[in-house]
Amino acid sequence: MPNNALCLLLDTNIWLEKYLPWRTDHDTVLALLREARLQEVSIAFPAQSALDVYQRVRIENKRWARDNGRLSESMAQAIKRLAWDCVNDMREIATAIPVDSSDLYLACKHRDIHDDLEDDLVLAACQRAHASYLVTNDRKLLAHSPIDAVTPKSMTELLRAGIAHGTPTPTENTDYLLAWLKTL
Repeated sequence: MPNNALCLLLDTNIWLEKYLPWRTDHDTVLALLREARLQEVSIAFPAQSALDVYQRVRIENKRWARDNGRLSESMAQAIKRLAWDCVNDMREIATAIPVDSSDLYLACKHRDIHDDLEDDLVLAACQRAHASYLVTNDRKLLAHSPIDAVTPKSMTELLRAGIAHGTPTPTENTDYLLAWLKTL
């Protein structure tokens, strides 16, 4: 991804909001994805998020089916297909950011900032992708992220207001922040 293009890296919890409609921010995430598509914004995700989404979609849907007395073999197979469909949808919407030993090294370096390996791998993916923003609902990650981290609702508002853009130079950053503050 070009260094100066706007790139949003979506944390795993954002993808789960998209694929599990009973979650609190489902509609908010759908609005963010619509706005990002309208503005042709690049979207990325850490490759390991695909496994997390696959597993959680299967687990939560099986739990629902089991609780409602509907977990037959055919339902289990349908849920498995659904989980695969979610992963394929992620691949169509966004770019998977691969993980290698250098990302693990960076994640371990982030430990001093944020002591959670999964989240630290997300931060390493942000660096690898040259992400402009990390979009997450993880309150600790929002507080500790070394790059701009925002909720889906805030990111949608930034996009609609025309404030979000690619990696700014320090002067551009100051100019757009001053312009944004004048709108408040």
